[in-house]
Amino acid sequence: MGSVDQDWCDTLRLGFWWRSFFTFSRGYEKMKVQRLDRCKDTQKLIPFISAGRLRAESTESFVHGSHLDIWWRCLRCSKVFTQSCRTGLFTTQGAFKTYRLFGAVEDLTLKEWWLTKGHETFGESITTLQVTLYVKRKNSDALEITVDAMQQVSSQLAGKEFGFWLDQICLLNSRQGLLSDAPLSWPIYRSRIALEAMSQLLSIMEIHELIIRNAPQTCLWQIGEQLKLNSKAMTKGDDYPSVIADKHKAMGQTVSSYLKKGRCLVDNAANGLFPKY
Repeated sequence: MGSVDQDWCDTLRLGFWWRSFFTFSRGYEKMKVQRLDRCKDTQKLIPFISAGRLRAESTESFVHGSHLDIWWRCLRCSKVFTQSCRTGLFTTQGAFKTYRLFGAVEDLTLKEWWLTKGHETFGESITTLQVTLYVKRKNSDALEITVDAMQQVSSQLAGKEFGFWLDQICLLNSRQGLLSDAPLSWPIYRSRIALEAMSQLLSIMEIHELIIRNAPQTCLWQIGEQLKLNSKAMTKGDDYPSVIADKHKAMGQTVSSYLKKGRCLVDNAANGLFPKY
């Protein structure tokens, strides 16, 4: 690649690692801090939730870093979903159901989408009652649900919210266990696929799309080296040509594997199956 393309890749790599450092490298710490922050944020919203006057502007922060955020990003990456939203023609019932949930996401930031559509659909899931644990007991139809309840919340509201969460958890346990089975469960949803893994796949897809659009001659191994996706396939200055060729092949296969998995995630999400490779 020439110097201009190299600079372009370097810029994208910097942006990629800047966005993803805390997600990939410090996910556990972020999760703990995020939970504390959201608990404090929820306390501030109690009067508005109790009065039924919760506004989109005050709830947008809850979406960032959630499974709902990842699902939305998947739809942004789906060219088929984008085209279907433009034409109004959907190839599957699942795709149309997803459209009814999210609406069109093309050219919208997450904040813009939440303010115009997201809060209307998913805002009722932000409750004063905080579900901290839910498990289905073995050899029984019983569910164990642990919640944090604020003292200043009325028993009537707490009971209503518990009923809401019980319904969502029952939906999750009666089907495949996908978020798409119970979309309103997004604040408490736990996936077998790590959020960090899905976020990484989407970031790689987004970066690949940008690079190919601006430098179409770029090889997959070059993208992989820029993002350091396979440490064993990174070339060194003293490598023999045959070794370099083998490493380029291995790195290209690594990137191809990431892209294939990411596309499966995106395609399934657009057809109403999320999260699923």
